[in-house]
Amino acid sequence: MSTHAPTKRELHEQRRAVRLAAEQAVAAKAVRRRRGWILAAAAGVAAAAVVLAVALTSSSDQPAGAHVTPASSLFAGIPEHGGVLGDPKAPVTLTEYLDPQCPVCAQAAQSTLPTVVRDYVRTGKVKLAARTLHFLGPDSVRAAEVAAGAERQGRLWPFLETFYANQGEENSGYVTDSFLRQISTAAGVNASAALGQADSAFAKGRLARANADASKLGVSSTPTFTVARGNGAARVVGSGVLDAPTLAAAIDRELGR
Repeated sequence: MSTHAPTKRELHEQRRAVRLAAEQAVAAKAVRRRRGWILAAAAGVAAAAVVLAVALTSSSDQPAGAHVTPASSLFAGIPEHGGVLGDPKAPVTLTEYLDPQCPVCAQAAQSTLPTVVRDYVRTGKVKLAARTLHFLGPDSVRAAEVAAGAERQGRLWPFLETFYANQGEENSGYVTDSFLRQISTAAGVNASAALGQADSAFAKGRLARANADASKLGVSSTPTFTVARGNGAARVVGSGVLDAPTLAAAIDRELGR
């Protein structure tokens, strides 16, 4: 049996075929790897899109005002009429001259008023009134106007307390209608109705009354407290953060008249 020795041409063709097969295998592997990278990248983009969509949905699902500190139960159950908190027949009226943006007013609301409300307003000895001033700037004006709208709903004091708890930097422009809606809602005030009253004659009248009364008594800073027995003239007790015992002593003197 004879064997055929391959010629140079045949050897060349055989080597070429082997080389082409090897190159095709490498090319196919590269295509598969590249396709895998593309699929992985697409999957990564899709996953990122899902994460982003979830984040955006979660953010948009956050209720308006979720970050706002709500009103406490300090005034719960106490009647309020015309911005005056407490029994209308209480013998003494304690009036606070305030500015919603005033940080010292916010401090007084936390450190002084709770004792007054507990010991004098709830017991029917004192009724608590407010004169909402607005001399710190335009943010104070808008806040005072919406506070007047809250007053018409019998919720002035909860509105003021909630505003104090969420004060921003004075006149930084934080008192937007959106912010005031959040404050109103957290204070149990119908926000749309309160904002609707902001430009009313009633609101402007409340601001004018506060200015006139402050001018008559020489009130030049907030908070300033005055006391009056019955229909008698109001007397200035003091200004700034009066400690509760000092304010209580002034009330007791008026009750003893």
